[in-house]
Amino acid sequence: MEEEARPGYYKDEDGVWQKERRREEDRRRRTTPITYHDRRTMKRRKTDHDILERETKIQIEEALEDFAEEHGESE
Repeated sequence: MEEEARPGYYKDEDGVWQKERRREEDRRRRTTPITYHDRRTMKRRKTDHDILERETKIQIEEALEDFAEEHGESE
């Protein structure tokens, strides 16, 4: 009789049981694991947010300058 599953092992393409090398639990023993991908995503989102905020400020300043020019006012 053939085994269907072994905890900690997998069958390769030749049908030989191999030890599972992937870790199921987080090595840092955190309650909410954060993976490298999650950290990279958070950093990218923060950078995108900072860039968008800076560009928005520049656009607002330009719009205010244009408005002042159209209405004959200067700073």
